[in-house]
Amino acid sequence: MRSSLIDGNVHRFTEKAGCYEMKMESLQQLDALQLLIRRNRVIYNDRLSDLDILDSNDFKSKYRLSRSSAEHLLSLMGDKLSSNTLRNSALTPEEKLCIALRFFASGSHQQIIGDVNLISQASCCRAINDVAQCIAELRPRFIYLPENESERLEVSRKFYGISGFPCVFGALDCTHIPIVSPGGSNAELFRNRKGFFSLNVQTLSDPDLYIRNIVARWPGSVHDSTIFEHSSLRAKFEAGVIPPKYHIIGDNGYGCSTYLLTPFLNPRTQSERRYNFSHIRTRNVVERQYGLWKERFSCLSTKLRCSLDNAMTIIVATAVIHNIARSLGDFEENEFFQPDGSSLEIYFSEDQVGGIAKREFLVQEFFS
Repeated sequence: MRSSLIDGNVHRFTEKAGCYEMKMESLQQLDALQLLIRRNRVIYNDRLSDLDILDSNDFKSKYRLSRSSAEHLLSLMGDKLSSNTLRNSALTPEEKLCIALRFFASGSHQQIIGDVNLISQASCCRAINDVAQCIAELRPRFIYLPENESERLEVSRKFYGISGFPCVFGALDCTHIPIVSPGGSNAELFRNRKGFFSLNVQTLSDPDLYIRNIVARWPGSVHDSTIFEHSSLRAKFEAGVIPPKYHIIGDNGYGCSTYLLTPFLNPRTQSERRYNFSHIRTRNVVERQYGLWKERFSCLSTKLRCSLDNAMTIIVATAVIHNIARSLGDFEENEFFQPDGSSLEIYFSEDQVGGIAKREFLVQEFFS
């Protein structure tokens, strides 16, 4: 009896020892596998970026930006994209820029872009946000209003050359950039009248299709006129920073004022019809600017799948890149765009009387 108990205990001990050896062997195999992965990761990160591999045509096709423009962007950001880490897996500035540009150009899911670049979605997201933040910080250098009278005269001269509309400082409009629901109690504020979540973004275009002013923080439910009324652009007109002889032009979604001229809703005379024709042709530059901006950066047309703050930063960053690309002669192949024909809400402001008087003066002086 006692011998049987001893034999049973020995047998159970032997089984446990065998299991322990098997577990130890499995752990050793796991350690070896992790070491192999780490070694492979070091080799993998010696790869070249598309800036080094692709020719000019392929790079432009993939990133909607010329290789020289991308290299210029990289130089403008300096060392800000360098990773402060000794890890072998850290992305290089070139890789971060290419990842971000691909996201801007395609509007694809970050998971897909991460898979293509053999990185996690989290790493892809960080790269996009790092690049967007660095580029958005360049905004004062590349998005600014005409600063002196010489520049203002040059801008108004070019606008006049389009269809004879005098003293135009810029063409104003808003566009909806689709976003995911930001969540929270205020989420429905971002649902626009077409039913999707968006940011309503205001820009001012010059005759060369540069973005001269941008406001990218308002929910999609906010009216265009409200955005303008609370903008620094309007404040500059009100304070006399921009001389009163100049004006911007907008559609009837805005109220007519001394510094924002709109078309006649129901033109009655030939002079008023000529005014409207000139106004529409001149204001069309902002529609073309939106078309080219969104054509280059498809992320602005699909849906920005990121946090609200990051979406705002990305919008400003792409506007900066738009201006930089144009300054370098990096144009889109299709420089023509048709307006989307979206419905228009008519708006009347308290300053209508002064605006109507100025509009009548222009009709008599330039379109009669």
